[in-house]
Amino acid sequence: MLMQRSATLLMMSILPWCLATAAWAAEPAQRLQRATGLWKVTPTTSPFSWEICVDQDRDRLIDDDLWSDFEQECTIASQARDGDSYVFQSSCPGAMLAGHFKGDLAKAYTLSSDTTMELNGKTEVQHLELEGVFQGACPAGLAPGAKKMRGGMVMKTLYTHR
Repeated sequence: MLMQRSATLLMMSILPWCLATAAWAAEPAQRLQRATGLWKVTPTTSPFSWEICVDQDRDRLIDDDLWSDFEQECTIASQARDGDSYVFQSSCPGAMLAGHFKGDLAKAYTLSSDTTMELNGKTEVQHLELEGVFQGACPAGLAPGAKKMRGGMVMKTLYTHR
């Protein structure tokens, strides 16, 4: 009876830790969350940049700046973290998405990706590189999740359903 209780107590103390560890290990790439405030995002492969007012609790870096609806549409095939670097490969509708993140989600980061798809019978790869730099507090009038494009146009919040 004592042995049975000891085993039960051991399982009760280990099980929550195992579940928490498993949940962390399975945390998907889209859970990269920037610090709350204004971020300037500049694609190195394009002349367009934008600012986004981030609310850390609702931020989804990859979903917001790389692949819209990533969480709902894509499945992560592999992911690895090493210090401030994170790499992932995922399968999305009609494409494979491979990404590499490096940096500090409180100050600055780079995110690069290769999207591979079949187009007119040929394999095409679209490469994208983004640099994000924290700017400070969001300005009055720019709601959390809203993006202000380089020309001044403001896109409404991305956080509507979060």
